[in-house]
Amino acid sequence: MIGRYTSLKWCHACDAIIPRTYRELPALSDELLLEDRPSLTDAAYEQLIDILIRGELRPGDVITERKMGERLNASRTPIREALGRLEAEGLVFKQANRGVTVSPFSAEAFIEILNIRQLLEGEAARLAAGNIPASRIAEIREALAVLDAKKKPSLSDIWEVDDMLHGAIADAANNHLMASMIRDLRRRTHVFNAYRNQAKPHFAAHENAALLDAIESNDREGARDAMVRHIARVKTSIIEKLTGI
Repeated sequence: MIGRYTSLKWCHACDAIIPRTYRELPALSDELLLEDRPSLTDAAYEQLIDILIRGELRPGDVITERKMGERLNASRTPIREALGRLEAEGLVFKQANRGVTVSPFSAEAFIEILNIRQLLEGEAARLAAGNIPASRIAEIREALAVLDAKKKPSLSDIWEVDDMLHGAIADAANNHLMASMIRDLRRRTHVFNAYRNQAKPHFAAHENAALLDAIESNDREGARDAMVRHIARVKTSIIEKLTGI
């Protein structure tokens, strides 16, 4: 028999209405309520990443748990845990007497990320060759054509289609760890791009078309080489902008 309770609440973990306050089973209620924490932290993390990608927080901006919790309609615990993940990724850092601060832009870190992406995404493209359904390839080609027809595509336009292409390739490689790492690195790339605030976003339609052609024709080495060249071009472009070439 469960003891008296003060009110009822909906428990997402057990998909039922449960007493809010237990007198005889406190450990059970705590365990059930804690099960929702990872999903809340994940949601807060994704929302924070989205804010960074959109450039709504810039390097040097201070993030307070209370204000961000109000903005995202979340409690301070998932916000704190999400900020901890961002700190581990180098996107924010803690400052004495200031709280959590958005990290400054680092060209060196950007280049390091692209170097790792070349290795991972090159291999992903090789493994994905011949594994993406024709219907999905057609859908990506159509999105690329629509983007290419835009005179002045925004960074957001480019990222949406770019994520569609690279995400499909990462998934088709059938390596969950690799796909997760690629998505994480691509998120960081997006954040750095937002910090750079490019005046003229660049979209290379021919590079993406060549990559899709190789994957569709089951040309593994061709797909790998096309992906490596694509990311190398991005890296070269960044270096040229930084050095004023």
